[in-house]
Amino acid sequence: MAPSMGYRKSIRQGPPAGPFARPGHPGESAPAEVAVCHDCPMTVAGGAQVETPGAWPSVQHGLPGPPVAAWGRRVIASLLDGALGSGVAFLALGAPASSLPFLGAWFSDSQYTEVTTWTNSGWAVGTVLAAVVMQAYLGATPGKLVMGLAVVRTADARPIGLLRTVVRYVLHILDAIFLIGFLRPLWNADRQTFADSLMSTVVLQTRRPRAHRWFASPGSSFDAGPPVSWEAPSAPSWLPIATTLSVLACAAGALFSLPFGSSQSTTQRLDLTCLMTSTDPGPFGLTGGTVTADVGDSTQTRLGVTRRSTAGGQAPVATWQLSATSDAPVDETLRVSFTSADGAVARTYDFPTLGGVVGTTSASWTLPVDAVVDLGSSWRWSQSVVVDGVESPACIGSITLG
Repeated sequence: MAPSMGYRKSIRQGPPAGPFARPGHPGESAPAEVAVCHDCPMTVAGGAQVETPGAWPSVQHGLPGPPVAAWGRRVIASLLDGALGSGVAFLALGAPASSLPFLGAWFSDSQYTEVTTWTNSGWAVGTVLAAVVMQAYLGATPGKLVMGLAVVRTADARPIGLLRTVVRYVLHILDAIFLIGFLRPLWNADRQTFADSLMSTVVLQTRRPRAHRWFASPGSSFDAGPPVSWEAPSAPSWLPIATTLSVLACAAGALFSLPFGSSQSTTQRLDLTCLMTSTDPGPFGLTGGTVTADVGDSTQTRLGVTRRSTAGGQAPVATWQLSATSDAPVDETLRVSFTSADGAVARTYDFPTLGGVVGTTSASWTLPVDAVVDLGSSWRWSQSVVVDGVESPACIGSITLG
């Protein structure tokens, strides 16, 4: 049976005479035409014609497919980004040097969530924003630049812009489920994660990324784009210096992220007891409280740079002693607050809980690992119970370190 015929489209390609050649001028050849057949069978060796459903449009038209990046290169790029993020986190926030969002894999242990997060540091925020903008409009984070990768749209092989970049990052939550999405490029024909498939993006291995549409030269006949070409005719002028700076940044980040160097610690684990200012007449009857915490100073030095450290420390634990007189369900919150002697640092933590227990009991909650860090040598704390918006008399304590 004769094969079905599709329609043909001519795509004009620029001459190989250089980027400034213009058709119709003396000494310059006219652009060649490449016939692209849409919905036509593809002829393979031996003259047989086969259908190519689901393949890249360029492959369907007998043109080279996109230079998709190997899974290993993507992993190395993520590790480089993670090293950069960890190095910046150490310099800006201290140890342990956890990574920053958008730079490599970013995980958080809720038990060791810190008071001082990346949003508290201008350097950390600036680094994250720079990485987001780079990938949105250049197609690559520093780690991807080092490895020669670019995240582009499958429609035009151009960087995906700010909104798509942020949404794609959020969709990596799906990829993180048992890491299946991050491993998917190993068997997926298009080397895409779930986030890539949902956002119609692909990661290319290229040193000639196409410009974002905002910065593309209008009417250029030398950069036809998919399906004719997935790369620009030449590398952009900014690429060498951007790649060099990315190499230096990732290398420095890796050095500062390694847990080597000297550490000093004068911390000790103490059980601190507060005293009630007056009797609590409420239904849960707060009678006292304790805070168990590592107090003192701990620092870590890397490459001559010293920062505070919570590495190896145990998270503080607050305990409320209660004498409940009612088991009725109410809106109850356990509250603990810390304040430095000069009042410059103040932190409050609320823990919603349910009633239902009558008699003497206690409730304990784990605080952020650095809840009592940077409070100085003298500080105070208070514990209370909030029931239906009414706060009980406080249990107050203080400490002065010698």
